[in-house]
Amino acid sequence: MAATRIPPPPFNTPFLDGGFVSNAWQFFLSALYGALYGEGFDKVDAAHAAAMAAVPRATQVVAGGGLQAGGSLGGNVAVTLYRLKCVVAALPTSGNGEGDWAYAVDGRKPGEGAGSGTGVPCFWSNGHWIAATSGATVTA
Repeated sequence: MAATRIPPPPFNTPFLDGGFVSNAWQFFLSALYGALYGEGFDKVDAAHAAAMAAVPRATQVVAGGGLQAGGSLGGNVAVTLYRLKCVVAALPTSGNGEGDWAYAVDGRKPGEGAGSGTGVPCFWSNGHWIAATSGATVTA
């Protein structure tokens, strides 16, 4: 796919000429459209595919309870995609996939008493929501 040169916008020419788009602006818009979608081939999609192919395959996204602070972002990046964020009582008990993550806003960390949870990430495993901080069933 050869690159298509786009002319600079004709800023010194009025956009409208007698109620119609001027010839200079028609030429520019046609060139822009042709560069993006010329000859039935979507060049934006082609550029996206080329960029995806250039990404190093050694980089891996790993689950880690949210984006980790500090360090380089050149290697593996820890990120969690939470299914939902809610109180423990509202965590769904059906329709969950093994390994789904959620955030229980009133979930208890180790050492927190009943009713005084400050929130924990949790994951669905073997039919239960497990608090990531303790490895036990999440409680409020």
